[in-house]
Amino acid sequence: MAATRTESRAREIFSTLEYGPVPESHACVLAWLHTQDRCLGHYVDGKWLKPEHRNSVPCQDPVTGEYLASCLQAQSEDVVAAVEAARTALESWSRLPGVSRAQHLTRLAKMIQKHQRLLWTLESLVTGRAVREVRDRDVPLALQQLQYHAIQAHSQEEALAGWEPMGVIGVILPPTFSFLEMMWRICPALAVGCTVVVLVPPASPTPLLLAQLAGELGAFPGILNVLSGPTSLAPVLASRSGVQKVAFCGSVEEGRVLRRTLAGMGPELGLALGTESLLLVTDTADVDSAVEAVVDAAWSDRSPGGLRLLIQESVWDETMRRLQARMGRLRGGHGLDGAVDMGARGAAARDLAQRYVREAQSQGAQVFQAGDVPSDSPFFPPTLVSDLPPASPCTQAEVPWPLVMASPFRTAKEALAMANGTPRGSSASVWSERLGQALELGYGLQVGTVWVNAHGLRDPAVPTGGCRESGSSRHGGLDGLYEYLRPSGTPAWQPYISENLNYDTFGLAVPSTLPAGPESGPSPAPPYGLFIGGRFQAPGARSSRPIQDSQGKLHGYVAEGGAKDVRGAVEAAHQAAPGWVGQSPGARAALLWALAAALERREPTLALRLERHGAEPKAAKAEVELSMRRLRAWGARAQAQSHSLLVAELKGPVLRLREPLGVLAVVCPDERPLLAFVSLLAPALAHGNTVVLVPSGTCPIPALEVCQDMATLLPAGVVNVVTGDRDHLARCLALHQDVQALWYFGSAQGSQFVEWASAGNLKPVWVNRGCTRAWEQDAAGAGPELELQAARTKALWLPMGD
Repeated sequence: MAATRTESRAREIFSTLEYGPVPESHACVLAWLHTQDRCLGHYVDGKWLKPEHRNSVPCQDPVTGEYLASCLQAQSEDVVAAVEAARTALESWSRLPGVSRAQHLTRLAKMIQKHQRLLWTLESLVTGRAVREVRDRDVPLALQQLQYHAIQAHSQEEALAGWEPMGVIGVILPPTFSFLEMMWRICPALAVGCTVVVLVPPASPTPLLLAQLAGELGAFPGILNVLSGPTSLAPVLASRSGVQKVAFCGSVEEGRVLRRTLAGMGPELGLALGTESLLLVTDTADVDSAVEAVVDAAWSDRSPGGLRLLIQESVWDETMRRLQARMGRLRGGHGLDGAVDMGARGAAARDLAQRYVREAQSQGAQVFQAGDVPSDSPFFPPTLVSDLPPASPCTQAEVPWPLVMASPFRTAKEALAMANGTPRGSSASVWSERLGQALELGYGLQVGTVWVNAHGLRDPAVPTGGCRESGSSRHGGLDGLYEYLRPSGTPAWQPYISENLNYDTFGLAVPSTLPAGPESGPSPAPPYGLFIGGRFQAPGARSSRPIQDSQGKLHGYVAEGGAKDVRGAVEAAHQAAPGWVGQSPGARAALLWALAAALERREPTLALRLERHGAEPKAAKAEVELSMRRLRAWGARAQAQSHSLLVAELKGPVLRLREPLGVLAVVCPDERPLLAFVSLLAPALAHGNTVVLVPSGTCPIPALEVCQDMATLLPAGVVNVVTGDRDHLARCLALHQDVQALWYFGSAQGSQFVEWASAGNLKPVWVNRGCTRAWEQDAAGAGPELELQAARTKALWLPMGD
């Protein structure tokens, strides 16, 4: 009988070709946990730190509930110890030759390779992700990152001349992260000479294991420190002396709260927010390949988030039918089973998915789920949501794992409108057999990464990031290295927070005049209006302010702009943006050169204006001449501007596109009024941005003189200049939801307010923290930092093969 049953079972397996269980033993994980007595502390300065009187959180298998270990929760004292260890290590690590850092990263890669089974088993056991994804994708990619960044460190002195490491970097990761997200951030930071403090959520042992492996190399303890604790410790981390940047990966709302919390604390804030991706299927796509891409993107445990799926109407029925059939063949189970497609992400992820499904159904959605799973099960079935209107709350909200939200579209133009209609912009793939159509959609999508006929490809040499509410930071490639570098000679950032700054009232009280001084007679000329939409116009409040020269004498009147004028300027910039972006780099270069020639014709008048505000005649003439050279230099850069071509290993070419930020608001400083105005305007225009500028408050007239030439040379709305009270106009621009980036060069309080207020739409900001800038020096006034700030990078993958 036994032989008969075995023969029958074998015949059944060969006829159905079903997968059997392929369990992976977790004995190696238990053995490692036993070395720590099943109690994991923090890894600081090359050793385990287990302070007394700390709360602990149990680490459990999300499927079986098996207790694995307890994880101590960090407190402020532990953060202080970790930062001090990183500061101490920075002194020697940052001074090492790049060759020595490269050797250390190579040794770390070999150490991880030696313990890779422990690494992938621990990651799968704790997170619930399918072990084959961690083993076959995450661990090899982590090793590639270390090898790539070792090569970059080896050539740093030549390739990155003029840049230096920032200092201590804080990395904050969310509960849904994989250890790979940590590797994307620590590898470039360590390669360029920074040291790192990582704050991971409770019950996350994989980063602690990585830190231990790095510490066991012995040579440089303290370069990588890992703490387990809540995100509420972020202000403690950011406020410590020496911390120069905080890289945060998490939800949009968490990023918004962190932006407001860290305003004025000093460190830069790099945000990578959200987990949703987009997949767009056209009527010429290979439907079977697109369906497999949906499975890989949403249900293969590669992504921590859900998927928005746009399908052209002519192939909607066929694609949905094949997708639902494919969903029925997905296998769920314990992550350590090598035959499963989907694991379990725990109760929090399950509850979030259930809430989204209930809300979608209440808004009229159709929901298809593959298989019946009890509500109290740790598993959640693959789920397909459809028939929601584009404006519904669930369509606008981020789609959680493991859901796919599908919507039809008719034309490519409608597809772009739907894809760009949400405030997020992380990654997307386009499926089309027509290359021209695929490139048109790829260029039009407002995201950080686009794949053509593929999804989810990653390579350490290719930059990855997002835009809009998905954050503006980049990791991978040279862009990822620049995230942790600053121009040589730049002083370390210090806290500039003002405890008595009232965010509710800052910039609301607009003074009627500039600081008092003796007046002499009426205005020598009619007041200058606001330059909006290619012409001068009166301000909405019909008021103006006097401008006095260095002797306190009346120099003229300029318009007093307000919130209504800012709205008009931003609207004009948005209307001009499509035409200006569509201009070729050569056309933009020609206009910048023409503007330089116009300044040359106005040189005597502009120099005289500067002299009246205290500049020596020789210095005034030099400022005008340098302004002309800056315009010509950025014109030449615009002419030479080209997108670079990268080659991803065995995957085909990748276009590295430099795209404009959009509508860029610029608040200029008082010093060097003409030179600073031109130095900020020129790179913005060269990279295709449309601009709303607030010129110097004490000497705005030279900038307004230049506007007279821009009225005839530039398309209407490309440049808009609003004069008035700097704090009031900065408030209006920072709170404006349609301003897509903001540069502020003013007071420390203004910088703090701009960082806080820009959290509304999470626009990228660049502030001077109240420090002056040497605009006459090329490194500060025309250096590569301006080029990096004036555009964002998009990676467009063109993979080869079937």
